Amino acid sequence: MGVILVFLLCAYIHESFCQSVVQSPPADIKEECQSFTINCVFYGGFFAFALQRGEFFKQTQTGTKRERILSAGRFVVRTNKEEKTFSLEVHDVNVKDTATYYCKAWYSYSTRYYDEAVDGSGTMVTVTADSPSLVSNSPTVKTSVAGDTITLSCKYSGFCQYTVYWYRHAPGQGLEYLLQRYTSGQQNNKNAAGERISADIDSAAKITRLYIATIQQSDSAVYYCALSRRSAYTMIQMTERAVQKHNYAND
Repeated sequence: MGVILVFLLCAYIHESFCQSVVQSPPADIKEECQSFTINCVFYGGFFAFALQRGEFFKQTQTGTKRERILSAGRFVVRTNKEEKTFSLEVHDVNVKDTATYYCKAWYSYSTRYYDEAVDGSGTMVTVTADSPSLVSNSPTVKTSVAGDTITLSCKYSGFCQYTVYWYRHAPGQGLEYLLQRYTSGQQNNKNAAGERISADIDSAAKITRLYIATIQQSDSAVYYCALSRRSAYTMIQMTERAVQKHNYAND
């Protein structure tokens, strides 16, 4: 009779009498290279069972086997036994991380472990592909006088880490690589195009700027900026039109 009574109480007053896990959020939508966090709280029920450890599992499709997630690399699992909470952090997400994530709480009375654990309700995470863009932030044609210092700029978008490249195309010549900068703000002076030409990245405003000091006749050209993912050095976008074109008053 006592067993039946406890069962009925579990059915109607779940968190007070039965072991349970509250998982949040129920769903989340992220773009590539962002991060998400899933939080779980264990309730020990009437007998106040102690939380021993928390685990997380990933299920890519309904009905398929759940894959346990280990705390390593992009995945960080944290457990606070005293507060009976545990969490999963996933960093630098990609489209393959789209799945339903479940938490599992293992509890015990004294030092004894129970074969059965309590599962959370699940968090459906959807990761969409990052959609970067790169556009000119200055007039298409710019006229400068020899000796001036000019600034060219391009505005970019996207959550991932990218490399921004600068090129120029002078009349009668091929495309010339100038330099590159990382959107993370990391310094990169490799293959810088001489002392007069430099560039920087404003990560907060998502703008890259190219500076040409003491401009010369030979600097007259069409200038291009381009964008590529840091993880794959393949060009993903190059502006189809000139970002800048510089002429001189004495031309």
